[in-house]
Amino acid sequence: MKKFLLIILTIMTISTVIGGKYHWNQKVSAVQAKLTQEKNDGGSVEGKSSIEGKQVEEKPDKNILVKLDKVNFLPKDLQPTFQRAIEERRPVHLMITGSSSTSKKNEAWPRLLERNLLDVYGDSLIHVTIKEISGKTLQQVVEENIHKELVNMKPDILLLEPFLLYDNGEIKMSERLKNISKIIKSFKKANPDLIILIQPANPIYGATYYPHEENDLERYTKQNNYIYLDHWKAWPDFNKKVIEDFLTEGNVPNEKGNETWAEYLKEYFVRDGRKE
Repeated sequence: MKKFLLIILTIMTISTVIGGKYHWNQKVSAVQAKLTQEKNDGGSVEGKSSIEGKQVEEKPDKNILVKLDKVNFLPKDLQPTFQRAIEERRPVHLMITGSSSTSKKNEAWPRLLERNLLDVYGDSLIHVTIKEISGKTLQQVVEENIHKELVNMKPDILLLEPFLLYDNGEIKMSERLKNISKIIKSFKKANPDLIILIQPANPIYGATYYPHEENDLERYTKQNNYIYLDHWKAWPDFNKKVIEDFLTEGNVPNEKGNETWAEYLKEYFVRDGRKE
């Protein structure tokens, strides 16, 4: 009986995936046909919509095929969000926020990532907001409602660095995870379709408890079906002094550290999905 139910579930899952892809391909084909018709007719074909009883000329977006093609370069978890934004003729809003490890300085990894994303996708497909919250624990952020301003911006994708290093040694990990849940709950209430990406702060040399906290954060992320971006894999071994070449004396990323972090994230956000 269990085998029979497993077979039925597998068939239903495959049907859903195929049906979704067919639906999206149909939309792409429709846009292609419309643009081809316009080209053949010398650009005279235009859609029309009615506003207050008046016929308004509505020119098709000739760049839409370029945008649709770029969706293939995104991770599959993000593609539906970008597809929906394309249909709504707006850019996806990516918000990057965290502690002082998520600096908004021009040479820091968030700005490097922003420039990479704009180079690939363009500002008509993605809009990036960077919010550094320095000098505060995540608990203070929650208690003082500092995050509410960000929540009201209703991003489509939230890339959260939840103060893992800044709160180290200050607050018990169990309480820190509760604070993360409160933050995410507020964002999800404002936008139920929000995609949550969680990442740790930067690694540091010779830490004892901090790596265990990073493991706890990864486990929490996966248990709640969020996306965990483990950029520590791109850094040198934190048990070796060479990692200090990637950090300032204050244990935040220096130029090399920022480039390492940004490159890892770029490889997540920009991939050739047609090769998958």
